[in-house]
Amino acid sequence: MDMKVSSIFRSDSMRAHFTAAYDQALSEWPVSYESCFVTTDFGTTHMIKCGNKSNPPLLLIHGMTATSLMWSANIAEWSKDYYVHCIEIPGDFGKSTLVKPLSSRAAAAQWLLELVGELQLGAFHLLGHSMGGFLSLNYTVAHPLRVRSLGLLAPAGSFAPLPRMFYVKMFPAVMFPTQWFIDRAFKWCMSKHNSLELLPESYRALLAACYQSCAPRLGLLPTEFTEGELSQLPVPTLFVVGEDEVIYRHSIKTVQAKASLIPDVTIATIPRAGHFLSIEQKQRINELVIDFLRQHPISTHNV
Repeated sequence: MDMKVSSIFRSDSMRAHFTAAYDQALSEWPVSYESCFVTTDFGTTHMIKCGNKSNPPLLLIHGMTATSLMWSANIAEWSKDYYVHCIEIPGDFGKSTLVKPLSSRAAAAQWLLELVGELQLGAFHLLGHSMGGFLSLNYTVAHPLRVRSLGLLAPAGSFAPLPRMFYVKMFPAVMFPTQWFIDRAFKWCMSKHNSLELLPESYRALLAACYQSCAPRLGLLPTEFTEGELSQLPVPTLFVVGEDEVIYRHSIKTVQAKASLIPDVTIATIPRAGHFLSIEQKQRINELVIDFLRQHPISTHNV
């Protein structure tokens, strides 16, 4: 039986507007890539694959509304020694399609479980930013066996509730997608030491096209994990936050204290970085992630 796709686009013309902006930004992707789609019960997931297929797999999940193009600052370094899969979340901005919402933590974990199964992966590294960090941690809590390492870049909600200011700053860009509201939202996310000029012009144009052309259909918002879930997590984990992070209701030290419940965790704070830390301080993040991955190699018998 055919399942009806729940479109994120406001109209067919808006779909064309988004696609043109996405394809323009992707044309500036710094390395060779393969664009492909994988079908699960939740829809068709779009991925950008880069690197040598014989290298260990590294799965990346973008932040909310950011699309996989956010990784353009990191992909050249990370794809040298890893086969990188940039995954776009069904229901969020991007080229994935949605037929069944990720309406709960269990559903979100099932989506990734099906995706990994379709990719026929053995052991793999998993890393996510913001909402992607929440989804990565959520999957690893539910299905840890094949996750060789877990990277969390400012994971949303996972260790502390989202602050009221998150909704105040971000939701107007969705409801009234003018350039001013969009710039206001993303400027709020960044450190006061940095500016929107750090974002490539084509990526800023894509963000504007996303908000103007799409209505996200994410079925859940990130929530906190319990102390029991974190203290029993058996996977080596990297938790990174910018010193000027804005998405946590509590102090960074409080959030890091909760993250420290994970038995094998590496915690790092990045100076002069806000929520877009992988772009704001890309060299530091690139080096930090590569160093962490190298400490947790995937042996051939796990592949």
